[in-house]
Amino acid sequence: MKTSPDGKSTSLFIIIILHLSFSAFAQEIKLIDEIRDHNHGTGLWWVGHNGWIIKSGDLVISTDILLEYGERINPPRISAEELATVLDISFVTHGHNDHFNRAVSKILLEKSNCIFVLPGSCLQIAEELGIPDNRLQIAKPREPFEIMGISVNPVRAIHGNANFAIYYDANLQDCGYQINVDGTTFLQPGDSYLLEDHLFLKHVDVLFFSPTEHNMYIDRSVILINALNPDYIFPQHHGTIQVTDQSRFWAKGYPDEVKIRLSQELKEKYHILGEGDKMIIK
Repeated sequence: MKTSPDGKSTSLFIIIILHLSFSAFAQEIKLIDEIRDHNHGTGLWWVGHNGWIIKSGDLVISTDILLEYGERINPPRISAEELATVLDISFVTHGHNDHFNRAVSKILLEKSNCIFVLPGSCLQIAEELGIPDNRLQIAKPREPFEIMGISVNPVRAIHGNANFAIYYDANLQDCGYQINVDGTTFLQPGDSYLLEDHLFLKHVDVLFFSPTEHNMYIDRSVILINALNPDYIFPQHHGTIQVTDQSRFWAKGYPDEVKIRLSQELKEKYHILGEGDKMIIK
């Protein structure tokens, strides 16, 4: 590049180089380091599928963590080994491997001291993994409890299937979770059709919902969002697993189709995160 008399071309070249260097540096920052370094407010990260990591103060919790590469579209931004170094509580909604992942849970068992919160429907899997009683908290729908300073209200979940049908093997022990962390209430429904249990909930600040055929799909997701009117709305169970004719009913989500049906006020609260993206919940 030739330098003009006023030096503008040289300045532009330097700016471009600095921008590229900063971008490369930013890309090198690991998600686990973001989590460790977070110390103000409540931080929230989506790690794909129904996987969320929440940090408030020194407490780190997760929901339905799926970190195997397998059929994922992209490699996860954090490994189970990395998560094990910071995790305090692993919430599990039901026993399907994309929610109660055996490989991930085995690593968390061996390399962390986290407590596993899971429904009675998952006890056999927990036993097979060798999770000891002192690392288990059994959740029962509609029976609230406290753990590590947070309040948990297990919410009933009834699993759906293809063709908008209720799953033949749906288990009434499965549950979602309404979790109160330092005054902020998160709702993780798990895999479930829309139930009155969801509509009866009061004061949900942060809503995770699954707009898939075997969950609340589009119309019922809109009903839930309108009923709860949360401050933050996050679609999940989308954009993570490779979609095939066989997996479409559970791997394909419709977050954009839900958003266009919301009021402008709710659209401003709606966030479609990419894997590894962070939000500060105020």
